[in-house]
Amino acid sequence: FDVTVVGCGNRPRNADAVPAGGNWAASSWKAPSSGGTAAQATVRVLQQGWRFVNILFNMIDTNAAGIEVVRNAGADDAERDASHCEILGCKFAGAGVGIRSGVAGTFTENTTNVLVEGNTFLSCTTAIRQTAGFGGVNWQIKNNDFITNTNDIVGPFTGTKIFGNRMSIAPTACIVLTGGGTNMVNGNYLAGTYAAGTLYAAGTSD
Repeated sequence: FDVTVVGCGNRPRNADAVPAGGNWAASSWKAPSSGGTAAQATVRVLQQGWRFVNILFNMIDTNAAGIEVVRNAGADDAERDASHCEILGCKFAGAGVGIRSGVAGTFTENTTNVLVEGNTFLSCTTAIRQTAGFGGVNWQIKNNDFITNTNDIVGPFTGTKIFGNRMSIAPTACIVLTGGGTNMVNGNYLAGTYAAGTLYAAGTSD
C-alpha cells in the first residue's frame, strides 16, 4: 500500500542517449526491448494508494496499457484493489492505452477515487479507457493535455469529474462516456466542432 514512484529527470521523455550509469535518464518506464508479452501493461497496480509522478510510460503495443488499475472480488489478504491511485505529471506516449481501468479476466470490480492530474497523453491509441464492466467510479480526471491521440477519454465512468483538460484536435472520440452516468464534465477545451453523440457523448444523467 501507499507506494510512491517519482521520476528524477527534469521532464519525462525518451532520452536520445543514456550516459554511463544513467539508467534513470529522462525518467522513462518502458516495456522490455525483447521478450515482452503482447498486450501486457507496462505497470499493473494491485494495491491501494500508489502514486506515480514525473515518469514517461511507453506501451508494448496498441492493446497494452502504460498503467493498468484493477480490482478483484477478493477480501482481506486476497483482495487486489488499485483504488486511491494518483497519477501526476506523467507522460504517456505512443501506440497503446495510456491509463486503463480494468481488464477482462480476474479483475471484475470497480476501482474508486483515482486521481489523474497534470499528465500529457501523446499519440496514444486511447489515452484513458475504462473497460466496460470493470470500471472507474468517482475518478478525478483534470488539467491534463491530450495531443494527437486517436481517442482521448472513453468508457462508462460513473460519478467521475472531468475538468479543465485540453483535448486532442480531431480525435475519433474525445470524451465518450456511453454506458456510465452521473459524471460531471465541465470546463474542458475542445478544438473544432464536437457534436453530441459523436466526438462527445454523455453518460446517463451526466
